[in-house]
Amino acid sequence: MGNPKIGSAGTAFAMAAVWFATHSGGGFATGNQEVNFFVKYGWYSVFLPLVAMALLGWGHRNALVLAKDYKTYDYKSFGDALFHPYEKYFSLVFEFGFIMLIACGVSTAIAGSGALLKSSLGIPYGIGIVTVGFVLLLLTIFGSELIIKVLNLKTYFLIVTLLILCVLGIQMGAFNFQRVLTTNETFGTSFVDAVWYMLIYIGFQAFTVLPIISVSHHIKTTKECNMFMLFGTLLNGIFLAVVCIMLLGFSPEILDQTLPVYFVTVQLGLPWLKILYSVILFVALLGTGISLVFSTVARFEPVLTGKGMLNSLRARRIAISFITIAICTGISIFGLTNIVVKGYGSVGYIGLFFVLLPEIIVGTIKIRKNAKLRKE
Repeated sequence: MGNPKIGSAGTAFAMAAVWFATHSGGGFATGNQEVNFFVKYGWYSVFLPLVAMALLGWGHRNALVLAKDYKTYDYKSFGDALFHPYEKYFSLVFEFGFIMLIACGVSTAIAGSGALLKSSLGIPYGIGIVTVGFVLLLLTIFGSELIIKVLNLKTYFLIVTLLILCVLGIQMGAFNFQRVLTTNETFGTSFVDAVWYMLIYIGFQAFTVLPIISVSHHIKTTKECNMFMLFGTLLNGIFLAVVCIMLLGFSPEILDQTLPVYFVTVQLGLPWLKILYSVILFVALLGTGISLVFSTVARFEPVLTGKGMLNSLRARRIAISFITIAICTGISIFGLTNIVVKGYGSVGYIGLFFVLLPEIIVGTIKIRKNAKLRKE
């Protein structure tokens, strides 16, 4: 027999990797989220990412314990268990959050790809987003298992490329970063503002609990949930902080950039790295868009039944994909920064007050109550 400790740690780390992969997608890799929720508040962005991921990790840990205790591995039953006995008032929270996240996620993928095509190839933004929308539609309709498998590898390539970029970027921006740190520069903002936007960030990230609980069947003990919290907080917190530190080294110019990490690749003056990052970011954004469109199809396919053409399963899938991509291409007209600040910001309020705080407060009470009942 194998060592049970290794098995427990392995399960916890695998779950932490799911959280990490969900967090560090295409939207994260543009640097736009980091700039608008952390870096624009100056030197606070050195330590607030770690605080943010510790709080989010606490919420996710409680969610995993509840999923284990109540055997709830989908967001509907998980929401019912969390909000019981008031589930009928709050049952739509995850449903609404899911739809909002799909809208913001797909729009971010299209807007980010459009901005990248404009920066790297000079393609006008309007033409870029329409082209990307059309490519997304084709890939979703005709996407083979091979395409999906290739796109699933995007996270590994993205992380390696980002880490190379961070090492080189931190070296280049070291002097400016030290200046920001020694002068405690905050770009005219307050600590209260910085903390509030950190809370909004973890508010919309709170919905990353949905894919985590959906694959949490192997979690058997609370100890595994605690190890998941430790691994996940370190993985996500350190990575987020490192990207923020790199971007801070290029402040204040970086604050006005739609694609801050791409801006860093230009400053580094390494053509191979700029091309590598651009290709991988484009694939990652497409991959994020496709997986979110597939999630929408899976959610609404059973609902959208009708006569005539919609009787066909393929026709229903095409209709849902087309409607989703058309709406999100329309939203992406407003630009990546507006979607990140206003779109994710709105989801952040919902996630903070109706997902993260209930997980931490109500979740803790229910977990203690369940543990007490087991002892009796």
